[in-house]
Amino acid sequence: MSVTTSQKNPATQGDLSPCICCLEDMPVPYHAGLIRCRKCGHVHADLSWTPEQFRNLYTTDYFKGGEYADYEEEETALRLNFQRRVRELADRHPKNSSLWEIGCAYGFFLKEASTHFSAAGCDVAEGAVRCAVEKKGVQARYLDYLGYTPEEPFDIICLWDVIEHLPEPGKFLEKAYNDLRPGGTLALSTGDIASLCARLRGSHWRQIHPPTHVHYFTRQSMNTLLTRLGYTDISFHYYAFWRNLDTVAEKLLSEHPVTKPLYQVLHRYHLLHLNFPLNLYDLMTVYARKPE
Repeated sequence: MSVTTSQKNPATQGDLSPCICCLEDMPVPYHAGLIRCRKCGHVHADLSWTPEQFRNLYTTDYFKGGEYADYEEEETALRLNFQRRVRELADRHPKNSSLWEIGCAYGFFLKEASTHFSAAGCDVAEGAVRCAVEKKGVQARYLDYLGYTPEEPFDIICLWDVIEHLPEPGKFLEKAYNDLRPGGTLALSTGDIASLCARLRGSHWRQIHPPTHVHYFTRQSMNTLLTRLGYTDISFHYYAFWRNLDTVAEKLLSEHPVTKPLYQVLHRYHLLHLNFPLNLYDLMTVYARKPE
């Protein structure tokens, strides 16, 4: 996405804001429309939007035909990824521990998590939350987490592929820290812009697409931010993720006039309904703990 003058962040015009991770004032231009911290490597989009503008991005179109060809059609692949996450969290916390998911979308993870945890969550996408409640029967709420006050602290708070979408991720992680019980777990996943794949792809890395992706973490910048907020026992993992072949083919083939007819035929005759694991080592799963 090109950045217009009206979208320019004043920070790039002399009023420089410190890095959200290391709090140093060392920004340098990165790819077009992106700013990088020279100290910790954190990258952010050069945008100055209101929270309402960001929330308005997440309509039904975002999940169907926008960032996703059809999010619901990816359910099987997504739930395979979520099943592993539930198993790992279950190794950390006993059955019926309380779990809250920020950015629960259509409720696929909450459905899996409900087999072991007392699970609930929220999202700013009203249509997705409605589907989560009506179709999956999970406890999902349409709300902004920053304005939510839980009745009791949680054992686990999750942000799966969410942190990169948030204009102020530090505020969410700080609130999550305050909302966790001592000994509680923060779990999140996001891209690693310092990975070999991201560096080789440069501005064409598939994770770079503001305004829906605003922040781009490195292992160093994420560790710096979480440590600064008080989290301990921070660990990073790079897993294979299950993908839907139809979704991958849609992104690779449908935008080119030569290959688009091929994709349309394969899609029409349901020849792409296949899920497969893929690991480019550019997506990190992060676990951290609030000290006892």
